[in-house]
Formats: sequence, structure tokens, C-alpha cells
Amino acid sequence: MQITATYTLTPDEALRGTRAFKRLWYALSVLCGALLLMGGLGRIGLAPGQPGPGLFLAFNGLLLIALPEAVLRWGRRRRGSQPYPPMEVRLDDEGLSLSTAATEGGLPWGAFTRVVRRSGFWIFRVGPSQAVLVPERALEAPAAADLEAFLRGRGLMGR
Repeated sequence: MQITATYTLTPDEALRGTRAFKRLWYALSVLCGALLLMGGLGRIGLAPGQPGPGLFLAFNGLLLIALPEAVLRWGRRRRGSQPYPPMEVRLDDEGLSLSTAATEGGLPWGAFTRVVRRSGFWIFRVGPSQAVLVPERALEAPAAADLEAFLRGRGLMGR
């Protein structure tokens, strides 16, 4: 297998890709935040003379609900509207390589724990908090089919 593609990631795509990759942690944070918020509001209702602990729980619940999205949006705003540099991705029997005009790097297939297609991206997971994101639009349909068959053969393709 030998696939080469070039793409330029937009800031909106980077934000969407990060959301897709971190969706489990995102959902867990929102769920825990909602539980804390409800617990805090319940505590305030049960002990009207002592709102401090209930307000503390409710405030922390709001933080858990709002912070994941706020951090992503802050990072996007800090970067501005400039596009990312053009990226070339090479996929072969050995692994995945990425290169820009300034940098180059790659990983062998053994470094990846799982690969999934989600929200318009190929997500090549290296670990629970690391991944390589490649937009699906970067690969033509025949190349995507070849890559998926290759990854299924290696037992890397997830659902």
C-alpha cells in the first residue's frame, strides 16, 4: 500500500477534529458537571441557611460543563483565522508520515492503538490523549477503501 495526499487544515476543521477525538472526555466532563450542579442546587435547597457548600458544588459543576468548550474556543481564537500550513500525509506498509515545509515526522503502524473514522476525520490513536487527525477529504474514495482494508487486516480499524 502506498497512499500520498496533501491537504490544508482550516481552524474550524481543527476545532471540529479535536472535538471528535476528545468526545468521550468531553461527554464525561459535561456529565460530571451536571451531577455536581444538581448536587449543589439540591444542597442549597436542603440547607437554606448554609448556601456556601451548595454554591461551591454548583460553581464547580458549571466549570466542568463549560471549560472543555471554552479551552478549545480560546485556542482557536488565539491562533486566529490563518490556515494551517499545507500538510502531506504518506501512508505505506511501514506506517504514517506527515510533513510540512518546515517539519517532518512519522510513526510505524505498531505505535497506533486504533484507527476510527468519525465526524469527517480519520483518527489514528496513539494513546488515550494523543492522535493524528487526517480529514477524510484528503483521501480519494479508492485510497480510503484501500486504507480501510489495510487497517482492518492489521486489526487497527475500530468502529
